Amino acid sequence: MRHNFRDGPSGGRELGSQELAMHQAPKTKPTAGGTAAGVGGSTPFDDLGVAVSCREPLAHHTWLGLGGDAGYFCEPVDIAALGRVVRRCGERGIPLRVIGGGSNILVPAAGYPGMIVRLSAAAFCGISVQRPAIVAGAGAKLVHVVSAAVQAGLAGLETLVDVPGTVGGALVGNAGGHGGDIGACVRSVTVMLPDGTVELREGSRLAFESRWSNLDDCIVIDCRLELDEESPEQLTKRMQKQWIVGRSQQPSGTRAVAMMFKDPLGSTAESLIMQAGARDMRAGEAAVYAAHANYVVAGPGCTSDDVRTLVEAVRGRVRDQLGVELTPQIDVW
Repeated sequence: MRHNFRDGPSGGRELGSQELAMHQAPKTKPTAGGTAAGVGGSTPFDDLGVAVSCREPLAHHTWLGLGGDAGYFCEPVDIAALGRVVRRCGERGIPLRVIGGGSNILVPAAGYPGMIVRLSAAAFCGISVQRPAIVAGAGAKLVHVVSAAVQAGLAGLETLVDVPGTVGGALVGNAGGHGGDIGACVRSVTVMLPDGTVELREGSRLAFESRWSNLDDCIVIDCRLELDEESPEQLTKRMQKQWIVGRSQQPSGTRAVAMMFKDPLGSTAESLIMQAGARDMRAGEAAVYAAHANYVVAGPGCTSDDVRTLVEAVRGRVRDQLGVELTPQIDVW
């Protein structure tokens, strides 16, 4: 079973969808109302006391606004409910993904046949200042955690203020930039295993590298971030500066964007795309954002296939022209 959580397109950062790949989902049959249900109108989750919808349009949950439906979709109210869903998916061989902000996810037009979970309930979104630390839930927006830390006079997260997405995605993708990454602040992480049990990981059981962590075999529940005491005024100035710089390097005026590639060591994906003459490329209604060439913009009528085709075309152009193999940042399902 695999889990990963990627969903943020900001400045080389990586955040957003945890995945539990559990064999193959059972086939469902659309009803007259367009919702998927099992035999007799039931689902494999009816006895769990968890609200589960069928045929949920995933386009509503991603920044690109693209993609088909999820076979099943739920937002568990607490850890116990999440555990029941995870165990049931394991028992029935239903693949499961946990999505965050959806800012760097490309869902295929065919959708996703398994269970999609969003940790949006209050039980997963808490932010608690416990000096000199902050405990944050996986579903909390990273920008809210950064703001809470700055207001409390706790330094270490302020350079992540321009990163979209959730704490869970930030941890799994080790979100960061020129000012450091979140992994440097992590002291412990509470996770859920594929069998639905919960454990605390800390010390040598945690590993973080550039845009990577070893948290891809579990679902992140929350974390403890150890920070340093500093003047809130100084932190606010540093946070505001990073916000201005970060926003200036990203497309504005539209949310239907996603970062295409990770920055290779010693260079940037944007500079390589421009050197390769790929800044004006498009496929269908998907186009490279010329002013910030490492972003793809989904225009009206754009499809998932348009974006996928464009990303591969740009990658191929850079490879052919410069001999550099770019690594996708967008999470293509």
